[in-house]
Amino acid sequence: MRAIRLTSAAVALTLFAPAAAEARIKPIPKRTAATEVARSIATDPRQVRRAFFPVVPPRGNPAGVSTTRLAGFPRNGRSFGMLSSGNVLFADDRNRSRNRGAANFGPLIRGARDVTILRIDLRAPANANCLTFRFRFLSEEYPEFVDDIFNDAFIAELDDSDWDASRSDPNNPDISAPRNFAVDSAGRPIRVNAVGDTSFTRRAARGTTYDGATRLLRASTPFRGRTPTLYLSIFDQGDRDYDSTVFLDKLQLTRNGSCSSGVVID
Repeated sequence: MRAIRLTSAAVALTLFAPAAAEARIKPIPKRTAATEVARSIATDPRQVRRAFFPVVPPRGNPAGVSTTRLAGFPRNGRSFGMLSSGNVLFADDRNRSRNRGAANFGPLIRGARDVTILRIDLRAPANANCLTFRFRFLSEEYPEFVDDIFNDAFIAELDDSDWDASRSDPNNPDISAPRNFAVDSAGRPIRVNAVGDTSFTRRAARGTTYDGATRLLRASTPFRGRTPTLYLSIFDQGDRDYDSTVFLDKLQLTRNGSCSSGVVID
């Protein structure tokens, strides 16, 4: 944890951070924390009008900005953003445990636990019509809970956030997310059950504390207007014990005549 600089949604989130002499923790007031995370993701920070956390756990370190090179990040500049269902400070630890996790004591929200939602209000150039960002989803749930009832998930939505995990069959957990554009080839959210190009491997998590990860991926979606709003969500489904983190960078608003919604290998 030598070069991760924690960004918290509130000063309270930093009060529960584990003491570590080698970590550099920068407590930031609630009114500015989310915007710093968002600007670390954006290629042009001026395109971020503001950002905040509509939902965040009451404890723990679920959001951060890292200046340490990890798993192919950053993709642009010197830093990248991180969202976690556990503790972002664990990300660059050695992988010495199959179930590294942290309880953030997040209440049940939309059928999920330890929910963090980052809302980013953007300012698009006049001719822009395509929103893209790079990400890698990493998890301790791999490989134990592939095709199991326990699933962390990452979701990206435009203009509103209405994903819902509360109507799932307990024996076959599902997530309703009609606005989600970060989906696998079967149209499902990114999680350890993902298929095709978004499938997990051990190798993709090398150098991190996590047991598996996706490849480096690019999510895209077309948009209209000058002020799109991006919602990025991560959460535990089924339990809160095994945690996941998403690395985020190179958020761009550009002109693209063939912009389509979905995820591809970057």
